[in-house]
Amino acid sequence: MNPETPVHTANPEHAANPRNPGSADPDEVETRGDEHHVLLSADTNGDGKPDVWMTDTTGDGRADLYQFDTDGDGEIDVTIADRDATADPERVTVEGDGGHPLTP
Repeated sequence: MNPETPVHTANPEHAANPRNPGSADPDEVETRGDEHHVLLSADTNGDGKPDVWMTDTTGDGRADLYQFDTDGDGEIDVTIADRDATADPERVTVEGDGGHPLTP
């Protein structure tokens, strides 16, 4: 793990965090304004570019999933193995246009 990459977790076992007073995690960095932090990204087809990533683009503290059309067929293939029954259906993005989510 890159030590300069912020880790966004909420582990109560960590000591108080002076960079983010609302968090006990010493590695968590508070997001302000329009800042967007990529939390996770993956290159799924080996071309060296991220094909799927998670980031908080709305500033609500929840991660949003984005994915490019990696095979050029105009569709996004998504496999959901398990889902929280209380999840907000408005937040599930299964299609996108150049990395921008389409609203349901």
